[in-house]
Amino acid sequence: NEFPARTLFISLRAQRRTPISIRFHHLEDPQRLSSRINMEKSNDIVLMEVDTDKDVESQLAAMGPPQQQADHSFSIAYRKFSYVWSMVLLIFATVIMIYTIAKEWTNPPWNYTNPAGEIIIFLLLLTWIALLEGCQISIVGLQAIDIELYKKTHPRAYQVLKLAHKGPNVERFLVGRQFLLLFNGFLVTKVSGADGDEFYIGDWHWTREAANFFWKNSVLLMIVIIVPGQLVSQLMAAEKMLGFLNLPFFGYYTVLLPCLIMESTGLVHSSYMLKDVLCRIGGIDVSKGDPKKRMSKDFLYYSRVLISISAVIFSGLFIIKGLANKQTNATDGPGWNKLPGWAAIIMTLFFLFIMACAEGLQVSALALAKTHTASFKDKSPLAYRTTQLLYAGRNMQAFLVGRQTIVAMMMVLLARVTSYAGSDGELLEGGDWGMGKGFNQWLLQTGILGAVLVCNVAQLASQVTASIFPVELINNHIMHILLRLMLLIEASGVVNACWPLAWGVDSLFGLEHDPFDGDENIQTPAHDLLERKKSMGIPTQKGVSPFDLHQPEAEYHMDYTYKVSYI
Repeated sequence: NEFPARTLFISLRAQRRTPISIRFHHLEDPQRLSSRINMEKSNDIVLMEVDTDKDVESQLAAMGPPQQQADHSFSIAYRKFSYVWSMVLLIFATVIMIYTIAKEWTNPPWNYTNPAGEIIIFLLLLTWIALLEGCQISIVGLQAIDIELYKKTHPRAYQVLKLAHKGPNVERFLVGRQFLLLFNGFLVTKVSGADGDEFYIGDWHWTREAANFFWKNSVLLMIVIIVPGQLVSQLMAAEKMLGFLNLPFFGYYTVLLPCLIMESTGLVHSSYMLKDVLCRIGGIDVSKGDPKKRMSKDFLYYSRVLISISAVIFSGLFIIKGLANKQTNATDGPGWNKLPGWAAIIMTLFFLFIMACAEGLQVSALALAKTHTASFKDKSPLAYRTTQLLYAGRNMQAFLVGRQTIVAMMMVLLARVTSYAGSDGELLEGGDWGMGKGFNQWLLQTGILGAVLVCNVAQLASQVTASIFPVELINNHIMHILLRLMLLIEASGVVNACWPLAWGVDSLFGLEHDPFDGDENIQTPAHDLLERKKSMGIPTQKGVSPFDLHQPEAEYHMDYTYKVSYI
């Protein structure tokens, strides 16, 4: 009581070598406390005093998190080195994939064209995947802005957003985009997937083990899909949403319209029905939503829902039949051919589960950035603990990178296990139930039926569930462990080539920051994350957006922040 009200922040390092901030309220003289603590561990203590009569969080934001770079020299050096070796790995993987196509060591589902044509198809599919990833972030993240303000300065972005934000088109875009993205990924694995017993370049022959792991099992292909195909455009669009959408790739025609057309086919309408069912279960009154964004539920709507449900059941039956009879690629190839049919079914269900968890975790993470965590801190402690780790430091960016890696891995693996082996409509022994070569080639061997099943069951279903029950979905140990795995994958550096590539492409196109950056009146995903960090007492780096491209160099460590009440 002898001293004015103040808050003393002590940042110390635990045995796990992770920065921890502990907040003490109304303690004794900070000078005496500082001396007492420094006698024990002078190298691990950083004291920051703030005036609690003013805005504590703004003072913390101005200070930034305590950074002791000398103690992180190895981590910093490894991250910078990972940019180099990851880039070398990416170049190597790309060369191997193109060389494989050029040598005709692939097994595309269509009749022979020519290697040059298939290389062009391969590159076009990767480009389309990149555009689908980047445009999603921009279209969803820009819903709160007044696009009329940027009609002249960003005409291409304006054209996309004008239609995308009309009525329920954002939801329709997301659903159609999910199928196109997945199907493109499936096609990439078919166009560039290895079909041979050995790999060699001149006199350089790979060992059977190396060829099976890196080449036959598509490990190198995963790196090519993840880094240039998905992460680079995501990182760029997350920081400069309006600028990315205004790039001269004509997103209105190459992304938005194809996604809306795909959605209108009805193949993915089952997600709408699931949403209605979950809203009823959760007691959510959908009539309170924005009437302008409400989807018209007429005869055509329910017809498409019926088509979608029928397509999912039909696809599931054929895939289970193929797995059980060992007709799919899940039981074809070195190592895979030893897998019995029942084990192939279990493995496929496991891949679907992991993809569903990864998709749901992302939706929950973004949804809870808009929710005060105090509302579920006591009721759902595991969910709170997961969000505390997720929003700390630069973990949100690291999570997005690690999550995308897992999703891409599952996409490649599911493309393999859900597509039928063989080519030109000729299946392995087990019959085709009288469907004919055309059906076999264009629906079973291309992976279209697999894409219908995976998109509806593993992706859209989990995304819809997470959007309605974001807390409940992550209030378990599985999601917390999965989040740590995603952070570990990003920290390993295996896909860190995405950062220098994103910096280079960003510099090449000269993208400028969005004109509304820093405007606290405009609600964007970055603004939501900053608000959530402040409400949870998580230190932030002054002037650094949660999605800043150069954030890895500014906030390289993970901060665990705990508020400790002193009574």
